Amino acid sequence: MKFGGLIPFTLIDFPGRPAAVLFAAGCNLRCPFCHNPELVMGSGDLCIEEALGFLRTRVGKLQGVCVSGGEPTLMPNLAALLMEIKALGFAVKLDTSGTAPQILGSLLEKELVDYAALDVKTSPAKYSAACGRSIDHELVRESVRLLQSSGVPHELRTTAVPGLVELTDIQAVGEWLGRVRRYVLQQFRPGKTLDPEYRWRNPYDQTWFGQAAVLAQSWADEVIVRGV
Repeated sequence: MKFGGLIPFTLIDFPGRPAAVLFAAGCNLRCPFCHNPELVMGSGDLCIEEALGFLRTRVGKLQGVCVSGGEPTLMPNLAALLMEIKALGFAVKLDTSGTAPQILGSLLEKELVDYAALDVKTSPAKYSAACGRSIDHELVRESVRLLQSSGVPHELRTTAVPGLVELTDIQAVGEWLGRVRRYVLQQFRPGKTLDPEYRWRNPYDQTWFGQAAVLAQSWADEVIVRGV
């Protein structure tokens, strides 16, 4: 089991907790706008023993560990890893695309996740385009349902990529998922992206995000805008 790297300290990735971030190497998606392209193909040189060794030095200094990616649910023995992290006294945040509801459900049942962030890429009609390959988007909806029924604090988040996420898609997401608790609209970051064409795509402005937030408020209890 390899990680693509870590962030030793963050105040923004785990709501309400100072944390470290571990990046799983490898992903089952090929989102063209992905800003971690080096993780997508599974390259990683940080072994689990090194990662856990670092976390042991952070006991009493950090409160949480974010397991991000890449896609963490692809990692073999993910449950065992989260058990070890929690045994050190850390809360666990899991970042996921939601494409493996059976794995997510097992982690939730074992109470190994304290907070989850699930990426809702776009509306069902554009889902495969946003993921860079054919995807059964109903797997994502099942993951959303699992989170909602688990009682685990969580957020659903959409990166507002021009061309892949329009205002009509925000409304369509609500029609698809129904009522949700917390929905995050986050800014697209051009520059380093998996598909070079997206490196030059201009992000949306504050006006667009204001309009999108109003639409999302009709189906989300809480709407958060990040990075604008």
